[in-house]
Amino acid sequence: MPRFDYSDQQIASLMAFIHVQQNDAPTKKGGRKGVDVSDLQTGNVEAGKQYFDGAGGCGTCHSPSGDLAGIASRYNGLELEEQMLYPKHAKSKVTVTLASGQTIPGALAYLDEFTVGLTDPAGTYRSWRTRDVQYKVDAPVNAHVELFGKYADADIHNLMAYLQTLR
Repeated sequence: MPRFDYSDQQIASLMAFIHVQQNDAPTKKGGRKGVDVSDLQTGNVEAGKQYFDGAGGCGTCHSPSGDLAGIASRYNGLELEEQMLYPKHAKSKVTVTLASGQTIPGALAYLDEFTVGLTDPAGTYRSWRTRDVQYKVDAPVNAHVELFGKYADADIHNLMAYLQTLR
């Protein structure tokens, strides 16, 4: 980016303009800065439950009385929707197969093109060079990503309405 060639007075004026705009922004119509919980409560609970158990395939990995029990008490509004679409706490699993044929399962702790690391069931971190082993990663978040192209707006609204009942 080229250097700006402005005087100190011009820079001070520009800064003052930006501050005025920033202070006035919340009072202007449109361009809201957030999402109200009520904006995300427009779906149909029963249709959301049907989607969860059927076409969405959610019920193959999740359970309203298991891993999702009380989810609406832990997350609400946009935070719940973000967790539904981009589950940041989903733990990937990996199984490493050594040259000897021994398999070692665990929680994926590290992966790049050179190293695969896991935490085994005993809580011990172990790692190998990727060229020395075979490994298979089971990343549950991928199932959510694969649904992005399949979701209709109504699916998201209905699913959100249903998830908000899981208190």
